Amino acid sequence: MVNKNKTLSNKKIEKPYRCRNCYIIRFFLLAVVFIILFALIQSDNLHYLDFITPTNAATLIIILGVIMFLIKLANYFFKKKIS
Repeated sequence: MVNKNKTLSNKKIEKPYRCRNCYIIRFFLLAVVFIILFALIQSDNLHYLDFITPTNAATLIIILGVIMFLIKLANYFFKKKIS
């Protein structure tokens, strides 16, 4: 009879691969669920969020995209200059 604890201790337990994209999708879905719950619970107090419009959201996304592009571009030129 083989001791199961002895055979398990000899094997390395590998952590499962964790996909970055899967985590991003999960966090996005979790955020959507929390927004829906917040909207259901605080339906009479949502007038504070009137400034959030599709135009403002699109503007924010474009501004953040440009900022990230400029940071990555500066990082690229900085690394290129060092090499």
